[in-house]
Amino acid sequence: MDIEFDCDHCSQHLSVDASAAGQQAQCPSCGKSVMVPSASPHRLHPKPRADIIFCPKCGQQNLENNFKCTRCGSVLHGPTQPPYVVSDDSTMGGLIPYKNAQALWAYYLGIFSLIPCVGIPLGIAALILGIRGLKYGDLHPEARGKGHAWTGIILGGLCAVGYTLLIAIPMMMGAFN
Repeated sequence: MDIEFDCDHCSQHLSVDASAAGQQAQCPSCGKSVMVPSASPHRLHPKPRADIIFCPKCGQQNLENNFKCTRCGSVLHGPTQPPYVVSDDSTMGGLIPYKNAQALWAYYLGIFSLIPCVGIPLGIAALILGIRGLKYGDLHPEARGKGHAWTGIILGGLCAVGYTLLIAIPMMMGAFN
């Protein structure tokens, strides 16, 4: 049977054979001489192990369950904060339909279809994605994005038809001459 005790100098937990009871022993941690007790104090009087925290203001050791510091009275544990839960997205995140990617792409392609050289293919893509974005919005109302889809449909359709006519009409006029 072993005797367990703590070093008086460095508080290192030690365990020695029971035959060394009442004798001097050397602590392997700090090298100082300690008296081995006759019985293990940890077995006779088990002391509860509590977590220790330090006061942020004065540095005093306190038990973790203390509300205030035992030296300066500073509050160690502030009140718990309630969890922050967003129930309605009324912020700027509600303006961009990130859950309806097709409607969002239709919108951007519709805007960029205003560029003359690339207006026809971007307009057609905006028209197709806008229709798909409307269908997705009908199936998933929480995704939103119908306004973006309609913008893509209208701008894309107008640009695709308009630029096609701008190219076709002069060609047809040249054919009649």
